[in-house]
Amino acid sequence: MKRLLLATCLLALGWSVSAQEYVRIPRQLKNIAVPDMKSVRESVNPLAQSANPYVRSGRLINEFELGSTFYDLQSNTSAPANRFYRYEDGTMAAVWTRGMNATAYADRGTGYNYYNGADWGAAPTARIETQRTGWPTYAPQGTGELVIAHHNTAGLVVSRRDTRGSGPWTQAILAGPAGAVDISWPRMVSSGTDHMNIHMLSMTYVAYENLDLAMLYYRSTDGGQTWDKQHQILPGMSSAEYTGFSGDTYSWAEPKGDTLAFIVCDNWTDMFIMKSPDNGDSWEKIMVWEHPYPLWNGTEPTDTFYCPDGAAHLAFDKDGKLHVAFGVNRAMMEEGATGPSWFPFVDGVAYWNEDMPAWNNGDVHALDPDILYESGNLIGWMQDVNNNGELDLIGFDISNIGLYYVSPSSMPQITVDENNQVFVVYSGITEGYDNGSQQYRHIWARTSPDGGTTWGDFADLTTDIIHLLDECVFPTMANRTDDKIHLIYQADNEPGLAVRGDEDTPSENLYYQLSVDKSDIVKTSAKPVTSFELSQNYPNPFTGETKVNLTLNRTSQVSLEVNDLLGRTVYQLPATSLSAGSNMLTIYSNGMKPGIYSYSVIVNGERITRKMVVE
Repeated sequence: MKRLLLATCLLALGWSVSAQEYVRIPRQLKNIAVPDMKSVRESVNPLAQSANPYVRSGRLINEFELGSTFYDLQSNTSAPANRFYRYEDGTMAAVWTRGMNATAYADRGTGYNYYNGADWGAAPTARIETQRTGWPTYAPQGTGELVIAHHNTAGLVVSRRDTRGSGPWTQAILAGPAGAVDISWPRMVSSGTDHMNIHMLSMTYVAYENLDLAMLYYRSTDGGQTWDKQHQILPGMSSAEYTGFSGDTYSWAEPKGDTLAFIVCDNWTDMFIMKSPDNGDSWEKIMVWEHPYPLWNGTEPTDTFYCPDGAAHLAFDKDGKLHVAFGVNRAMMEEGATGPSWFPFVDGVAYWNEDMPAWNNGDVHALDPDILYESGNLIGWMQDVNNNGELDLIGFDISNIGLYYVSPSSMPQITVDENNQVFVVYSGITEGYDNGSQQYRHIWARTSPDGGTTWGDFADLTTDIIHLLDECVFPTMANRTDDKIHLIYQADNEPGLAVRGDEDTPSENLYYQLSVDKSDIVKTSAKPVTSFELSQNYPNPFTGETKVNLTLNRTSQVSLEVNDLLGRTVYQLPATSLSAGSNMLTIYSNGMKPGIYSYSVIVNGERITRKMVVE
């Protein structure tokens, strides 16, 4: 679909960059625990609901709209890496799980779109496979491309074609080992000068080799036509070390020559990297975090402990060093409980590289976000957007956030450019954006100009007014950058998911491709010195009236105006003198049509503008 530009007469808004202080989560919120959920591959909303055709995110937007899906579970935990690839010539390919016919989704399969250097293609109207699939993974092979997705019963569907962006797909089944043929949740990369070496991870869906679920390695040296390594449990990943693994808790780094690496990140196993210097012939295990309860059997009671949340990604720098970003959470198994618990308000994205020591002493507090912040390892968290020193969310009940069973800031993606500048993006619950009952997630970015030693300001990549009422999740960032970073993500109007978790009424989710100038992320912006602080209006959206809190450090002349998207003033409070301290301003919606507006508060000539929605 061609690129659609937001008319400049509306609002010159895009992503915003800010220097935000870390806000510690209160102890009572960090102690809220709810039952965790196992990885699923075939989840459908059990409620007999029909899709709501009136709820969708499509509108004028300064991004590329790749396609859509009503089936909205793209991953159980980690952001779905290895679904977006940018070639050296600037062409790009993207895949996602696409299903439009709720709620059985008989049409589910791979949504695909291709950028030929000038334009993206039209949004797909059908899957690329001839049979129902899910969880696609993409890689180049030769002059063509390869997509692998799970079939649910027969194993994996391998789709190949010789010319990327055009031509028919040929398909074959790659079955798992005897007794576990229905391998699932594939992740794939390709290596070699012609990308004919294919490396893939997949999980059994049943017990195998004394593992509850086994993670298996596969290799092809002819672009996915045949597989010379199949069903391999790599050294250090057997039943001698673990009781099993979970789906979607692993990600590949883009290979560097013949050197391969993937990370395994779960709250009930160690977090470790498997690294091969010789194209998958031999492997080294690198521990990042050692679990305090090794060989946990799924029922043994535990203390609470801080841990990875299951979402991690890694990338090589130009010197071959690995850099890792991962979500942080907390877990426990209570006496008498039917399953483990996670902690929905324990928040953070952490960073590690190969020059750093591992967390390998079994300390249950090692990954406490507050401790990670003090050590410089915490690089992402929920942002205090209005800089008032606390998080002003719609509420702090589990019902106030969408359920993804990961940290409030999670689904990280990481890449390192040719100057060893590190870029991280993640999906984070964002203050000031809600639908009246649940908080929205935005896509945030942060960069380190010196290989992970120091980190710059935070950039909200989806703060544009067209995402005011959008849940932005499952980012996938291309490893190759130029003067921009490139990513795709999913967005819709409803926080949470339809097919699990919240089990919302199914509605259309849009898949976007976004390219962001590095300079827009790299630039720093010192926190402005102002004579006042302004809160986000509440409630928002609203009908009738909404209130804005204004805190002054001295007596000041204050005025307020509200403008529509065409810049016309539709509401005013004339200038008046207000005293130092907290002052409550009321905005009435009389005469305003439902829609998006901006309001500006002017104090002694200084102006702050925010957005609001009238229902």
